[in-house]
Amino acid sequence: MKGPLIAVTALTLASTSQAAELTQSDFNRYLDFNWGKCPAQFQSADGKNTCTLADVPLNWQAPDDKKISVLVSKYPAKSGTSKGQIWLLQGGPGGSGSFFAKQLGTTLAPFTEHYDLFVLEHRGVGWSTHLACSNPVVSDYAQYAQTCFDDLHQQWGDGLFEFNTTAAARDLDYVIGKSKVRDWQPSYVYGVSYGTLWAQRFSQVAPTGAQAIILDSVLPPAEFGNDLWDENFNATLDDLLAYCQLDTGCQTRLNFSSLSQLRLRLNDIFTTQSCPGLDFDRQALQMLSILGLSRSVEQILIPTLHRLNRCNSDDVMALNNLHTFIFKGLGKQIMQLPAKDPLGFSQVVSKLITNNEINHVQRDLQSKLAYCQDAIACYPDFMNYRIHLDKQVWGNRYTDPYVYQPMHHYMPTLALNGDLDPQTPHTYMSLIQNAFTNINQRYVELPQTHHGVLFVSQTHDTSTSTCGAEIMKNFIEDIWSQPDTGCIANLQGLNFTASAMASHVLFGTPDAFDGQPEIMSEANIMQLKQSDPAAFAQAYATFMPLIDF
Repeated sequence: MKGPLIAVTALTLASTSQAAELTQSDFNRYLDFNWGKCPAQFQSADGKNTCTLADVPLNWQAPDDKKISVLVSKYPAKSGTSKGQIWLLQGGPGGSGSFFAKQLGTTLAPFTEHYDLFVLEHRGVGWSTHLACSNPVVSDYAQYAQTCFDDLHQQWGDGLFEFNTTAAARDLDYVIGKSKVRDWQPSYVYGVSYGTLWAQRFSQVAPTGAQAIILDSVLPPAEFGNDLWDENFNATLDDLLAYCQLDTGCQTRLNFSSLSQLRLRLNDIFTTQSCPGLDFDRQALQMLSILGLSRSVEQILIPTLHRLNRCNSDDVMALNNLHTFIFKGLGKQIMQLPAKDPLGFSQVVSKLITNNEINHVQRDLQSKLAYCQDAIACYPDFMNYRIHLDKQVWGNRYTDPYVYQPMHHYMPTLALNGDLDPQTPHTYMSLIQNAFTNINQRYVELPQTHHGVLFVSQTHDTSTSTCGAEIMKNFIEDIWSQPDTGCIANLQGLNFTASAMASHVLFGTPDAFDGQPEIMSEANIMQLKQSDPAAFAQAYATFMPLIDF
């Protein structure tokens, strides 16, 4: 769930000494977990959660054969008297559930008093038996991808294809049952992004496996595909522009009224070079648009489009400042990003599942490249080439009776989606609703809300939980009734106005839309930071989504 862009990074496996630090739980559904200390990535700030590596079959059709491990984390209810357990499933595919450990004191805090919070690390990911390429990245990406696949297939054989959603759903069914050996409690399964496909698959293999399911930013099981990414992002940009035109402050400052008008202007700029001295090319703009749409940075994206449409000498300087900060490394140098956790993501699991289970609707490479010739948001060409090569290497490797099939079950279900979600657009929700089989399966749509409703739906009352958390909590406490959605009226919604500090650092002027900029060097930015450290710290929320990819 965290990042929309595909990083090409060679990950390394956890060492034996690291894995040995974690407590093991043998494969036996009638014995409780053997809890112990969590790895640092999963440790809650207060140190109250515990972890174990649970043995599960590599192939659930051969349960007595080879075993792998999946990490399970438990954060016990603070009250000491739990009303139930909530299981948290991360997205990606390939993302680590360690993300949730960092949310226990913030977004997940409304649930920690009276519920036990469990995290299951997806097989192949993070501290579970981890899949990663051991060969270094080389300039010939086709060679890199094929070598990675060949090495892993030599190691695992066709067992490599057991790192899939159906097997992960059976893992979930097993660990939920194992967690209730000593103390039966109602279970609620929450999945976000790809985690919603995982939860839907769980409902297929274990249709009575939990008391209720919560799907946040819903990935449809069929009639969808990763190849639709660029098209969905541009449709979302249309919706964002429509919201801008409903916002007085944004509408009165914007110097174009439609994306078709803007495309004509951008074609003029990028094909005839009618804006001399501009560092932005079409692919840099397309990448910035993906960042702005997927990471809620509309207060930078909209002024960028405004300045590009006008593109006078001041705009060129302002836009070149932004380009230097994002694409030439100045932002990363100033913000000093920490090293990525090598266990934080599994590219291998991502490639396996994306190319075999999230590939129902496909576009050929030439169609995608042709679409991106004048699109405003798109993967850069080199990434679309890599996606195409990955499809050839990793795709068509496995299937099962559940892949591309809708869920059918009777568990109460709450589906949440934002109407500005480009990764899992709300326009696909009818595919989910058509599979609902009783009156206790409900859909709530939040306006002006991006991907990951539980974590991005802040309200004007900053002392309370997010709107998504309020709706989810209300649903869990009464799964047979319509949840209270009153918080939707109090959503913060979109922010089209960047702070003076963020505007000055990124564009060289305190006004993101206008003003006479100065060239922003590292020294100039550091001087700004020293002049108002508090304002600079507040602007982190704007800077980080633009450079952490």
